[in-house]
Amino acid sequence: MIAVLSYLGCILLWIGSTLLMIIKKNPFCALFLFCLHFCELLVIGLKTGAEYGKKVTETVASCLCFGFLWWLPLRREMKRDIYTDDDFIRRPDDVVIRHD
Repeated sequence: MIAVLSYLGCILLWIGSTLLMIIKKNPFCALFLFCLHFCELLVIGLKTGAEYGKKVTETVASCLCFGFLWWLPLRREMKRDIYTDDDFIRRPDDVVIRHD
């Protein structure tokens, strides 16, 4: 629920800065948001998306729209999911679906 509200807040911020740019002819707020999110994309967004297995297009779009609201939960989830080699050993009681 918190993630949805934070995404909604970020979308409203983008809408507000776009309206400010159109109505007041002041592009600085939208340019600041874009530059901030673009720097985040280059510094940590692309790396996080690649480590988590996301497509580059999805990574770029998500990071440019939501910034740290997108990559920070992914990093936290990656740190929480710690797998060992024992997790990848197939055992006789494992359910395996075969597509022949």
